[in-house]
Amino acid sequence: MDARALVDVAIDEDPRAPCLWVPAELWPQFLSAVERRPNLIGAVIYRNKTVREGAPFTDITTRRY
Repeated sequence: MDARALVDVAIDEDPRAPCLWVPAELWPQFLSAVERRPNLIGAVIYRNKTVREGAPFTDITTRRY
């Protein structure tokens, strides 16, 4: 699965979560897939969710830790 598909799955699994963190190694792939650039605080709005770059080698998560 590509990064965008993984983010879509995470959003579908937890639709009430306000934000999502994508592992650092998948972040560039996700940005190119959605054809967006991060705003000044490093976030992208995708499917009404705030999506941010997370720590390297982590899972896509709706929690910061």
